[in-house]
Amino acid sequence: MDVFLLIGQSNMAGRGFLAEAIDVDRSRLFTFRNCRWQKLFRPINPDRSFSGVSLAERFAELYSKEHDVEVGLICCADGGTQISQWQPGKPLYENAVFQAKLAMQSATLRGILWHQGESDCSPDQIALYEDKLKHMIETLRHDLGMPDIPFI
Repeated sequence: MDVFLLIGQSNMAGRGFLAEAIDVDRSRLFTFRNCRWQKLFRPINPDRSFSGVSLAERFAELYSKEHDVEVGLICCADGGTQISQWQPGKPLYENAVFQAKLAMQSATLRGILWHQGESDCSPDQIALYEDKLKHMIETLRHDLGMPDIPFI
């Protein structure tokens, strides 16, 4: 199974209305929950009571069809978070690395999907964003032992 780590804030976690979502073929899609792979269900990243659909479902469906493989999603996004909360040593970062390493025991990590930034829009935070993002990417690749893993 090819798997992807999903990190970031609400746009990655999913806020799209479930009733209005495009139906995807989930027959070969899985999510990593409670240290095991489960068939994908909605919402895939229930970080809030109002969680909804994200870009991840459609991405996984298209990737599965293109590569003729099962796809797993490691959902670690958390709405409303800032990039400073995703830095090495912080709980969100450490949880994402922990979950990815557990999932990698039974599947192949193919990439990391990141969608975040809205919480870092103030002028003083914008100036620091690029350096923090680069540091996070470099450290994630190191901590996962995958120096060339795609970071999208």
